[in-house]
Amino acid sequence: MPVPTPVESTPCLNQRSPLPDAGLGGEAGNGHAALRQPSGVGSSMTGASTVDRTMNARWPAFAFILCALVTFGNLASWAQDWPSRPVKVVVPYGPGGITDVIARLFADRLGKAYGQPFVIENRGGAGGAIGTEHAARSPNDGYTIYFAGGAPITILPQMQRLTFDPTKDLAPVGMVTVNGMALTVHPDLPVHSAREFIAYVRERPGQINYSVGGIGTLSHLAPALLSAREGLSMVAVPYQSMPPTITALLSGTVQMFFGNISDVVEPIRSGKVRLLAMSTEQRSPEFPDVPTLAETVPGFTMTGWHAAFAPAGTPRPIIEHLSKALAEVSRDPTVVKTLANLGIDTVSGTADELAQAIQSDISLFKAALDAAGLLRKQSAR
Repeated sequence: MPVPTPVESTPCLNQRSPLPDAGLGGEAGNGHAALRQPSGVGSSMTGASTVDRTMNARWPAFAFILCALVTFGNLASWAQDWPSRPVKVVVPYGPGGITDVIARLFADRLGKAYGQPFVIENRGGAGGAIGTEHAARSPNDGYTIYFAGGAPITILPQMQRLTFDPTKDLAPVGMVTVNGMALTVHPDLPVHSAREFIAYVRERPGQINYSVGGIGTLSHLAPALLSAREGLSMVAVPYQSMPPTITALLSGTVQMFFGNISDVVEPIRSGKVRLLAMSTEQRSPEFPDVPTLAETVPGFTMTGWHAAFAPAGTPRPIIEHLSKALAEVSRDPTVVKTLANLGIDTVSGTADELAQAIQSDISLFKAALDAAGLLRKQSAR
């Protein structure tokens, strides 16, 4: 299927169309010829010239509207045939991580729904920047989708200068999952609530260590923001990936981990770590007896999410069609159950709702990055 020509390059909008000939019959000439009066019945060359000038002035507007309608019709028709070949799904991390797992789950369902494969392409590196830039610079023909959590969109650009702007170069399609941060401690730590933990740390400045699954990740920013709001002094112990991060907590090398629930859901269920609080606005359906952190620290909420994007300029009909399809997958009982087992909730967020969430998160993570000393310094103009 050929890629539709962008509106700004369609010949009818860039080339001056000739005025319809006055003598043409049918609809092509009616608008002009009907204004002429027959010769000898009060008509004059001056009157005809005035009409000509009027139509010459108005015709570009008529032509623009006509071409816009034709172009929109072509895009809508083309979107109905989409996809006619495999769709690439760019994941900005390596295989095996939670983002990759969720992406493959949704890609499988989309492939079955559309009858075309949605092929995962892992492009990890640089905290997600490599894969994100690749997706942002891909053709906006509907055959490249970007699937990721919020960090490359809301956190990374505030940490380092990028050669692209993910909020401008990627178009939101829809949010599909939301998960909270789990405040967990090693069972040997003599605390059983968030309130007790905060008091315990406050009395022991610099003595409590927490594991970080990478600089600038949510497991780094959540405890940094908590420390800033509660006046705590804790020591971050960074690791290169999540497995050693969790191993450090299980072994007691560190006393606390405050990050994605999906990373510690099994140790929580087995009793190897203690869950003190969740960072969501409401209590988790999977752990209804565990308070939210906001019940102890008013206003403290922080959630992670996963969503689909497309290169900016992707035809709107395709984005809307894909957004609805993702929402259907999010409501699939098997998908809901699979992700619930990981402590992750499915949602059916629209493109507009995703855009609003991004703007809200940018402000939240600006404060968290500032607390962690990671906020990129703006160069003077």
